[in-house]
Amino acid sequence: MKIAICNGLDYHFECIGFLLEIYNNNNEIDIYLKTKNQDKYKWIEYYSSLFKFDVKYNNFSEDIVNNYDKIFKVTSDDRCINHKSIISILHLNKMKIGCKSEKFISFTPYIKGNNIKYIFPIYQPELSNNKISKIVTMLGYYTNRSIDRDTINFIKNNGNYHFNLIVWGSSSYPNVNNVKNVTVYSKIETKKMIDIVKNSKYILSKKHINYDRFSGQLSIAMSYEKPMIIDIKTKNAYKLPGIAFKKNYSEIGKLDDITEDKYQCLKNEIKTLKDKMLNENKNEPIF
Repeated sequence: MKIAICNGLDYHFECIGFLLEIYNNNNEIDIYLKTKNQDKYKWIEYYSSLFKFDVKYNNFSEDIVNNYDKIFKVTSDDRCINHKSIISILHLNKMKIGCKSEKFISFTPYIKGNNIKYIFPIYQPELSNNKISKIVTMLGYYTNRSIDRDTINFIKNNGNYHFNLIVWGSSSYPNVNNVKNVTVYSKIETKKMIDIVKNSKYILSKKHINYDRFSGQLSIAMSYEKPMIIDIKTKNAYKLPGIAFKKNYSEIGKLDDITEDKYQCLKNEIKTLKDKMLNENKNEPIF
């Protein structure tokens, strides 16, 4: 089977991994991009260490449609190419407007409708056997205003842990300037981000989160088998393992109070669910 994945934007590259996982065996995969500088954080370079595919540049046209068995567009309202037979990833319901696709993929149970297939975007990376440190990592769009007093207190009360905030949304994060056990990262390459995730004990799910779209931190946490500190609504909506809070991180208390048995139980739950998701994604046809 010949597969094409198209992205004319300079973001949402993190949404490609699950397709490479699904079609990596016995399929020919081409990724279409506009320019070599489009992938700012080198996701494609990272994926090339895990999967086999070819990259093609400046070939966005309807001429390619008949050359492939399936074509996926990473973002539905991306105007790089528009054709009814292309399967588009729908990040928000309103992004169907102007898109000619007749079939869509949603990463979240919050987006439903006719010809919309829900898929949790998980993949199987290489997992290191490095010793896991007392590190908690947050990933994604998060502003300085979102780092509220409860978040700062939670970080300070868990002084034995180091918190990595791999975030964007504000030009700086003065709310944590004087918090000793925090490092803020911005605009780092994918490989460095993944190395930080691999050494982390937990992924800190964003507290101020939109309930109408997918948050990529969920996919990374599950793919790399990292227990999440996660709000109860998100946990229940996606049916994910994790240490849940209702409103504030401070409800969890000290992470050192979580026993090794409970931590390993969470890891086992994640591994079981991950294997189930991978199997379903590969064996249930996408339209």
